Amino acid sequence: MLLFSIIVPCYNRAVIIPDTVAAILKQEYSDFELILVNDGSNDETAAVIEKLAAVDSRIQVFHKENGERGAARNYGARQARGQYLNFFDSDDEMYPNHLRVVQAFLSQHGEAEIMHTGYERLDGQGRLISEVCAFREDTNQVLLHDNPLACNTVFVRRDIALANPFVEDRRLSSAEDWELWLRLASQYQFHSIREKTFCLREHDGRSLNTISPEAVRARDELFGQLVQRNPEFAHRFPGKVGQFVADRYTFIALTLALSKQYRVETARYLWKAVQQDTSVLWRRRFLASVKHWV
Repeated sequence: MLLFSIIVPCYNRAVIIPDTVAAILKQEYSDFELILVNDGSNDETAAVIEKLAAVDSRIQVFHKENGERGAARNYGARQARGQYLNFFDSDDEMYPNHLRVVQAFLSQHGEAEIMHTGYERLDGQGRLISEVCAFREDTNQVLLHDNPLACNTVFVRRDIALANPFVEDRRLSSAEDWELWLRLASQYQFHSIREKTFCLREHDGRSLNTISPEAVRARDELFGQLVQRNPEFAHRFPGKVGQFVADRYTFIALTLALSKQYRVETARYLWKAVQQDTSVLWRRRFLASVKHWV
């Protein structure tokens, strides 16, 4: 069995996918397969990735109807042969040490369910924005408040990934990875590897940079509902369900308040947040929402 399967969803990436693939193929650890999932592209992506696969036997290509990234990742996971799955985005750059440092961790510590590496964020001119390599708290605890884990960082044992697929509801798009990490954190320990293994390049086309207030509302409403329905979350993190849902409501409220178009809805979500967890009154996002609402 291969040690790693790297799964890359591709939607209209004909121009940039050759560079992404070239970086992946430069790995210092070579026991891997690369699965490219064409997620219903309407540009030349299908032809481009077929051409790439023709010159390297490690590349497997699959085509499916468009279903967003979560569905493409799940599809790729079902085709994978590796012991560990890594879901890598098609617009980021993998460094040559990406697989090697994870293999070294496994050699030193033995089998692990879930691991994540560090990374750096660069702007469009290649300038460093930030480094995400170490957290003050345990990763499982950090995930209760924020999602600093780019999807590219995380390695999940294949059997666990297949038993815990990404939610494929389009409303959750751009938070489908965080929702999965929380589900996994409710069951397993995330092991942190504090080495940078790729760079996340910020650009205007990223989903987090283009999402509308209405999409934020639909996404975070669903996100909160999924956490409320998860008994393992409540068991692993007692007393945190209300806090998490309240944080989702204040995120919606702040987004709506900043748009200056949804005064009534902003107030409604602030009230819903307080109903979930009164301590939200003193948290920064709640206060910022009130400031912009007033």
